[in-house]
Amino acid sequence: MLRCLAMLTTVIAIAATPALAESAPKKHKSPGEIAAADRIAAEKRANCLKEARAQKLGYFARRRYVNGCVKR
Repeated sequence: MLRCLAMLTTVIAIAATPALAESAPKKHKSPGEIAAADRIAAEKRANCLKEARAQKLGYFARRRYVNGCVKR
């Protein structure tokens, strides 16, 4: 029974490894591409922060809201 459980656990771990691996984010090549991506991210964060302030959230709730908003 223990041997069967150990084998099953190993098979599941091996099978799940590719599913859990994340693809690498696209690498920007030129400084212009890096600056553009940074500007877009900063604008998105600023918009999310404005939304959170409009909702009159407290500090920690605002941070949580902004983090979730940026990920969307």
